[in-house]
Amino acid sequence: MITTVDSYRLRHRLADSLRASGYLQSRRWLEAFRTVPREAFVERFIVSSPTGEQTLFDLTVDRIPALEAVYRDTNLLTQRDAGGTATSSSTTPSLMALMLERLDVRLDHKVLEIGTGTGYNTGLLCHALGDHAVTSIDIDPTLVVRARDALAGLGQHPHLIIGDGADGVAEYAPFDRLIATCGVARVPTAWLRQVSTGGVILVNLGYALARLTVDAEGKAVGPFTDYAAFMRLRPYPSFRTPTGREIIEMATEEGVDSAVRTDGFPDFLGARPLECLRALVHPDVHRVIRHDGGGEAHVLGDPATGSWARARSIGSARAAIVHGGTRDLWDDYMRIARLWNGHGRPEPARYGLTITPDGVHTLWLDCPDQPVLTLD
Repeated sequence: MITTVDSYRLRHRLADSLRASGYLQSRRWLEAFRTVPREAFVERFIVSSPTGEQTLFDLTVDRIPALEAVYRDTNLLTQRDAGGTATSSSTTPSLMALMLERLDVRLDHKVLEIGTGTGYNTGLLCHALGDHAVTSIDIDPTLVVRARDALAGLGQHPHLIIGDGADGVAEYAPFDRLIATCGVARVPTAWLRQVSTGGVILVNLGYALARLTVDAEGKAVGPFTDYAAFMRLRPYPSFRTPTGREIIEMATEEGVDSAVRTDGFPDFLGARPLECLRALVHPDVHRVIRHDGGGEAHVLGDPATGSWARARSIGSARAAIVHGGTRDLWDDYMRIARLWNGHGRPEPARYGLTITPDGVHTLWLDCPDQPVLTLD
């Protein structure tokens, strides 16, 4: 692929901005962002504004504004599922840069990337480490084929695998570094087995990024480092994540298994650190805030069990609660809220994880010797 003067100028402007803001710190990644053209990996994409307005760009139709959009520090949505939920994108460059710096790679390292997506992050890895050092896997054949073509157009030929990222890629293991560009509910044990002693797993759980080091016993231990939120790892290409509207539709009074009750409604509900902890402890429970003529309602839904809860503030730190299904999701939520409040309302970076070789996840506060709870 032949890049243009405009692309060169915009790439350098973005990379220099990421360096000035502290996201890029090493020469290796600065040069990668300056060199690898992001537009090689996207053609038509959607950019969302802070107010939720969405704009479609097409590099083949109106190249100049689309190219300008490519080199903003923003997420480029490139694919949706049947329900309209995003299933692939080119991640915000500042988050990509932060993660690549957190990975702390050396030139002799082998890296496994979970979630090829558009292939842009794969291209950055290849530029920094060489094709031979990079393996990437994605469940979606269409994405892998597109990424392979885009990378080949830049002269890059890493190991690209179509498969379930939860299984890793045993064929090319062991790896010194594993970076997941998708979120997971729990870290698969296959990843622990495929990362060498002293190797690092960088992964998004809930709404935070964890950096875990694997020891000689196959145990992974490490802290949460930053806020981050990625699309979840899909078990198969057609898997569809429920929309916010579908979660709200679950929370009707039909089928209620308990009477409306009142409960506490602390003023810190919705705090970002609490939401990180809630999403980590109960990763399959979706939370939506609904605004209507009656005010604000917090809605929780667990599609797997059909359980739901709806809480509407009634003043004086109280709420009217109604729920249905086999789980009392509001009670679960309040237990997490009380736990977080009791710890002094910590930021995610004070928490960490220990994961045993058989997959037991233990959440700790400040150090591994202070366990908080075992994650289901």
